[in-house]
Amino acid sequence: MNTLDRLIESANENRTILCFGIDPVVSRITKEPEEEVEELITDYFCEITETLLEENAISAIKPNYAFFAQYGFDGLHALGNIIEEFKEETPVIIDVKRGDIGKTSEAYAKEAYDFWGADAATINPYMGEDSVRPFLRDDKLAYLLCRTSNKGAKDFQELKCGEGYLYEKVLEKAIEWKCGIVVGATSDAIIKIVETTKNEVPMLIPGIGAQGGDLGMVMEVIKENAAIHRINASSSIAYAHEKHGGDPAEAAAKEAEKLNSEIRKYFEE
Repeated sequence: MNTLDRLIESANENRTILCFGIDPVVSRITKEPEEEVEELITDYFCEITETLLEENAISAIKPNYAFFAQYGFDGLHALGNIIEEFKEETPVIIDVKRGDIGKTSEAYAKEAYDFWGADAATINPYMGEDSVRPFLRDDKLAYLLCRTSNKGAKDFQELKCGEGYLYEKVLEKAIEWKCGIVVGATSDAIIKIVETTKNEVPMLIPGIGAQGGDLGMVMEVIKENAAIHRINASSSIAYAHEKHGGDPAEAAAKEAEKLNSEIRKYFEE
C-alpha cells in the first residue's frame, strides 16, 4: 500500500485527519536534566502517542528531525525508537525539510525512507527538480514547502512571480511532480490553493493549536476530500498539561479531542 492510500485508510478508520507533531523539548518534559535524554524522550512521547492511538485520536505522527538532533545521538536514538514503535500502527511523516543537489538529495532520501523508515518527508523545493526527484518514490509521499505558517513566509513565498506569487509556482510543480504540499492554516492562501488543485493535492497543514490557525475554516475548505490531508498539532498536544495540569498523556488526549470535535463533523459515522 502506498503512502497516500495508507493516509486515506487511516483517516477513515479513525474519523480524523489529526497528525501529532513530535517536537521534543527536554526542559518542558522534566526539571531533572540528569535523566538519560534518550530514555526520557522515548518514554514521554511513546506514552502520549500510544494513548492517542488507543483513543483513535490521530491518523499520523510527524516527528521533527531537528528537535531530536539538537540532543545529539541520544535524541536521534529516541527518534529511531519512536518511529520503530509506531510505524506499523500509523503513517510516519518525517519533518526534515531537505533539499540539495542531486546526489546529496539521494543520500537524504535514503536516510528519510530507508534508514528512518518514514512514509513521507517534508522537502524544501528551492533548488529545483533535481533536488526533489530522489524523494519522489511511488510508494512514498514528498510534501513540498509551499505556503508555510511562519511570519517570515511572506519574505519569499509571496513575492510576485509573473501574474501570481512564488508559492503558486511551487504549487504548479507539486502538481506536475505529484507531490503533496505544506500549507499553513495561518493564511487564507489555503482557500486559493484548494480551488486551484480541485482539492486533489495532499496537504500537510501546520498552524493549528499554538499558532492559532482557524481549524473550522480549514475543514470547511477541504471537506470534500479531507482524508488525503493532515492537520498537524505539535506542542499544543504534547505539552497540554502545562496549561491544564494532570498527566501529560491524559492532557494530550483531551486536547486532541477538542480538535477532533471539530474535525469529526466532516466525517460520516
